[in-house]
Amino acid sequence: MSHCQLHRRSIAYRIKSVAFTGTLHACSSIIMIVLFVLVVLVAVPAAVAFLSDTSLLSRPLITPAFGIGAPVVYSRQAMSAHPVFGARDVQPSERGEFYYYNLVNYLRVTHVLDDGSVIAIAGDNKRVWFSPDDAHYRKAGLIERLIYRWRFPHL
Repeated sequence: MSHCQLHRRSIAYRIKSVAFTGTLHACSSIIMIVLFVLVVLVAVPAAVAFLSDTSLLSRPLITPAFGIGAPVVYSRQAMSAHPVFGARDVQPSERGEFYYYNLVNYLRVTHVLDDGSVIAIAGDNKRVWFSPDDAHYRKAGLIERLIYRWRFPHL
């Protein structure tokens, strides 16, 4: 074989090896994309569900509606001539004599009684009792727990 033929074969071998490594690179990038999509579609919603304590199973089968240490939001409407600090959705009455507004308290559960009622503690260490059918209190959502975490009292 002449020197030119050897040189042509080595160039052809290099071209094939570059094409082969390019194929490997393409396959590995496809695998990485598939893994990323699986993480986004499976792991992220699972983590959010775990952190927000939601489940497809009915609540009595898993835990009581409120556990000790759970953050609770108590929201109620109030009316006065002078809205207090921290009032939300302040609206005047028709004649402007007083104001309607919402008060939001951030509490933490300290006791869950057998009948389903809840005793929670406020930021000023006042204890508040809620009946199970009270519509003014609810469990804090994930966004509230992240944004307002400093407003919930520590046990």
